[in-house]
Amino acid sequence: MSRLLRAALALALIAPGAASAQQGDAPDRALAQRVQVLEDREAIRRVIIAYGEYLDARDYAGYAGLFASDGTWSGGLGSATGPAAIQKLLEEKLGKPEAGFVNKRSFHLVTTEVIDVTGDTAIARSRYMFYTADGEGRPATTLAGRYVDHFVRENGAWKIKTRTSHGVIPWRDGDNPERPPLPPQLQGAVKN
Repeated sequence: MSRLLRAALALALIAPGAASAQQGDAPDRALAQRVQVLEDREAIRRVIIAYGEYLDARDYAGYAGLFASDGTWSGGLGSATGPAAIQKLLEEKLGKPEAGFVNKRSFHLVTTEVIDVTGDTAIARSRYMFYTADGEGRPATTLAGRYVDHFVRENGAWKIKTRTSHGVIPWRDGDNPERPPLPPQLQGAVKN
């Protein structure tokens, strides 16, 4: 490669950085902000997925750890504020898991996450389906609903500030204490 061509290539590689510095790095800041929002959405999506995984595994400490220090959970089991109270509620309502527990009877499927991030807060909407084993051990959809979550960045990590579960099938509003009874196959099973 000729000396002139190498000089032209070097100048072409350096010039965009010099032009950007002269313009105050505005395009770089805008790109960094867009990347941050994408990273935040992915981190929040992982919390939403972990929520179902921890609940299905009856890892109530891990589950409660997804909530902010003053985070609130509201749903079919009642409501609680703070990780310790949330863990206590789950243990009281669902029982403490036995050592080596492997869930072979139920699981949550969470989908269609829509996440809006604004700085250190976010709102997420998602849908869930809850499956239990039918009489023949096959998966049967038992509940379907939606979650509305408010997130906050706490100590650098995304945490659930509030989570409200709204039952769609069967219908039960997360804010309505007058809920219809659960289907027989759900009584005593992990819910929401």
